[in-house]
Amino acid sequence: MRRVRAVLRAALVTATAFAVVMLPPPLHAPATAPPAAPDDSRPPAPGGDLFDRVLADAARRTAEHEKARARADRLRREVARLRAAAQAAEAEEAAETAETAETVEGAAGKAAEGPEAAGPGDRADAKGETSAAGGKAAGGGKAAAGGKAAGGGKAAAGGKAAGGGKAAEPRSRTGTRRVTRADVDRAVTELRAAERQRARIRDQLWRQLRKVQPGFTTAAPNGCSLGRRSGPPHPRPDHWVPPTARHRLTAGWDARGAHWRSRHTGQDFAVPKGTPVRAVGPGTVRVVSCGDAYGNQVVVRHADGYFTQYAHLSRVDVRPGQRVVAGQRLGTAGATGNATGPHLHFEVRVTPYLGSAVPPLPWLGRHGVELRAQPAKR
Repeated sequence: MRRVRAVLRAALVTATAFAVVMLPPPLHAPATAPPAAPDDSRPPAPGGDLFDRVLADAARRTAEHEKARARADRLRREVARLRAAAQAAEAEEAAETAETAETVEGAAGKAAEGPEAAGPGDRADAKGETSAAGGKAAGGGKAAAGGKAAGGGKAAAGGKAAGGGKAAEPRSRTGTRRVTRADVDRAVTELRAAERQRARIRDQLWRQLRKVQPGFTTAAPNGCSLGRRSGPPHPRPDHWVPPTARHRLTAGWDARGAHWRSRHTGQDFAVPKGTPVRAVGPGTVRVVSCGDAYGNQVVVRHADGYFTQYAHLSRVDVRPGQRVVAGQRLGTAGATGNATGPHLHFEVRVTPYLGSAVPPLPWLGRHGVELRAQPAKR
């Protein structure tokens, strides 16, 4: 009997050990270690290596796009400056022309009254020092009000020089070169070329990422935790705002570490679960999705062509296609997806796709939102 009990006990131990080793864990078993939070998530294998190569090339194209955008911004400011300078130069030239015309009319009136009325300095002598009312000047004299100068003399007020003389560049009264409409046209042509280059890079980037992320921009909110559709705040702010009212900036752009596969592509805002997450500026909701490493996420397109992403939300309060204003609630912060704790992952992209992110804080700064982040850990 004892031998039978020993055999049964040994069989029970063996069966228990087999069950522990071979059977899968319960569905909601606690993880032995906190999950990694690769905010730049990849699609499931196979194809992960190819996706990584696409992301690396997309990062290069995105950097080229930002250089082209910065150049276009500089040219746009230069065009505005030249237009203002050209308008000022035209006004100054018109004032000088009117002043010259008044002088010529005065001299002509005195000459018509006769030699007795004209003073010694106003009489036209036989040598032809000055001709009134735009006449020609003989012997190298100057011609007033745009007249021609004979014998290679200079023409005043922008006139042509006869006898092979070269017309002087238009200058202001201070001696500086005047800006002309031709200068403005050249700057506008250069600006348009820079804008075409930027648009070409963006289109290439869009097509490249759409191939490896099909259907992302049309993702439906099925299965996501949806709340009541939000409305514009009252009163509406007339400026751009941070994505959360109170926060602590943690992992920043390009941070490295065990939580990310390669690098961090956004800015994390450490906030308690349930903290309202707001649209930083006016735009249209392009994506509402859930289920990947970003968890519940919202992507908004803005008027400047950029997209902002709000990830790891506990609840979503907007729908695809909905127009939002600055400060409007998009949802609430949480820890859905691959996240080690509640926070908002905020990202700015050239396209709605993963792989086209740009540094978010400088982009916010261009819209008047100044935030300071800790240096990235490498």
